[in-house]
Amino acid sequence: MHGIHPSDSITFDCGLKLELRISVTDLAFGLFITELDRPWLDTPFLLQGFLLETQQQLDDLVEYCQFVDVDLSRSNGGLQQWRHLADRYAAGWKEHDQSTLPLRGLSVSQREAQVQAERRERLNILRELRNFFSFWRRRHTKLGGNTPPSEEPIILYDDVRSVEQELPEATEIHRSAEERVEQFAASIRADLQPGTEAIHEVVDSMVDSIVRNPNALIWLTQLRQRDRYSYSHAVDSAVYLLAFGRHLGYPKEDLHNLGLAALMLDIGKLRLPDELLQREGRFTSGEFMLMKTHVQHSLDILNQLEGVHPDVFDTVARHHERHDGSGYPMKLQGEAIGLFGAMAGIVDCFTALISDRAYSSSKTVYEALQLLYKWSERYFHPALVEQFAQCIGIFHVGTLVELSCGDVGIVISQSRTRRLKPKVLLILGPDKLPHARPQVLDLMSNPTTMANIPISIRRELPHGSYGIDPSEYFQG
Repeated sequence: MHGIHPSDSITFDCGLKLELRISVTDLAFGLFITELDRPWLDTPFLLQGFLLETQQQLDDLVEYCQFVDVDLSRSNGGLQQWRHLADRYAAGWKEHDQSTLPLRGLSVSQREAQVQAERRERLNILRELRNFFSFWRRRHTKLGGNTPPSEEPIILYDDVRSVEQELPEATEIHRSAEERVEQFAASIRADLQPGTEAIHEVVDSMVDSIVRNPNALIWLTQLRQRDRYSYSHAVDSAVYLLAFGRHLGYPKEDLHNLGLAALMLDIGKLRLPDELLQREGRFTSGEFMLMKTHVQHSLDILNQLEGVHPDVFDTVARHHERHDGSGYPMKLQGEAIGLFGAMAGIVDCFTALISDRAYSSSKTVYEALQLLYKWSERYFHPALVEQFAQCIGIFHVGTLVELSCGDVGIVISQSRTRRLKPKVLLILGPDKLPHARPQVLDLMSNPTTMANIPISIRRELPHGSYGIDPSEYFQG
């Protein structure tokens, strides 16, 4: 099994490629755009990397961005036609107002000030989300005769372990979670009283791992084979919902309730006929009505357990409700769904999209996120979808990517503030031959080639590209 090893110094040779970061005011038709100064999912552009050909494209770039990266070698006419841009930007931004530079152009004090400003902005966004979805919780508390809760603290977690450090323990936790869920399901199928102590223990372990570094467990959900939809889907949902809850700043007690709810979202399907669950193609109206009863079955199973927090019941009950009221079973809409229920709905949909099922092949993370964005406003709260995309990153942990210099690697960690700049475990060189030893490249450090050209992610590659099996490249 290959290991992950940090690299103190890495140099790259990009051949004839020449990428520049330029102001949008210098854009012209025929330039090939490779990277934006903001997440692609925040913009109208569906493809990461495109030739600038229309006025609409140019207008959108000017509206959404200040700077973009262009590849002169892939632009119309090649380097010869765009030599003036290469000469103009060769001095490294000297012609531009320093106050408009992206983060990599800032001094240490400016960088720290910008990071603090981003933290304040993030806290404001999270408070607005909680306030929007506080309607149901306030009503629920009032009906129970309790005092309405004061504003809950928002915790901005920092990673206390690297992915490499967390992976061994996360591997055991992930394996144990699948075993415990399978044992729990076996008890339900046999009409036995399911034990809850083991489930609570594994949820606590998952919470601890997610708090230390969420990327380890997220990576492990990507490494497994996606041919066991039921149990693996439950564990996947727990991992993503816990990571989502961590991203939104919830304390560990709330994370535990979210994790337990995620494991129980579809447990009621065990009470449905196997032939219905394995059905290919669209359900008939009668079959769909039967399928929808799994929510009540899940709640009935939860009622058999002791000490289940009301938030767990609410999350399970509402994870199929939709923002526009088109969901089930109660046709709730908007804030009435509650934040946990709305979060669970996004996660349940996302994990279903990236999993192989009897009636659907899996989609890439990027494709799944694009669909979530497409369905926001109608089915999901747009700001919550945006937060989920920020949580898991545009280039998801476990994604196989090709860098602008031609190297191929696996995303192993995300930057919270710069989602286009993750850590990448480099596997192949520009010639697509294996490196003598896999090396970690942190794109947040703004690495450059020997020609002093910034390195970025060019594109996501399909699973299995170049014969790479990501599971061979972690220590566990």
